[in-house]
Amino acid sequence: MLSHRAFRYLALAVSAVAVLSCGDYTGPTSPTQPKLLPPTLTVGASFAIVAGGSIAKAVIWGPRHSKVDQSVSAMVGPEGATLSLPGADFSMVIPAGALSAATAITIVSRGGSFVAYDMLPHGLRFMIPVTAVQGLRTTATYGTSAGNSVRSAYLSNGNDQIGVDGSASPVELEAATTYYYGAQPVAQTQVWILNHFSRYILISGVWVSVND
Repeated sequence: MLSHRAFRYLALAVSAVAVLSCGDYTGPTSPTQPKLLPPTLTVGASFAIVAGGSIAKAVIWGPRHSKVDQSVSAMVGPEGATLSLPGADFSMVIPAGALSAATAITIVSRGGSFVAYDMLPHGLRFMIPVTAVQGLRTTATYGTSAGNSVRSAYLSNGNDQIGVDGSASPVELEAATTYYYGAQPVAQTQVWILNHFSRYILISGVWVSVND
């Protein structure tokens, strides 16, 4: 059983602020397509380092997801690029200037029960942060309180296993924004910033939305 105390510790480690939207944002079912209407609510969360020994719970894919490895690869140069995994409702925007030379980039949505990505080459660092966009409708927690409190988390090399119960030990929670839609706002899209590659997962139940 996962530790509620550890969940509480992680919640205190994250700053979350809800603000009203003032522009167009990515739609819930396709990260690469803009949504015509603004979200009902946006919630931002800051980067945080997670203390060693803390346990989080990985988000599970829903029945609409095929749960098999999916990957996309491209040679990306200083001009940048966008890579997409439609089957995982995921995309990544590498902006111009993030890379100094052409680099072979691969993003793998790992098969299995949990929302987890392997980003290669491991250890790659960007000169300008890149943006990852994850649609949430294909996750099992969509429309629930847990689905409304997702975060993106980094698993370090050698500590990147996810237990059969979903337990994981992230070392970073990434700066992120979650977009909510509807009269009773439901989280539809998670957008996070990353500066380096390795393994990232979605976790839930570790932060609190605070209305502005």
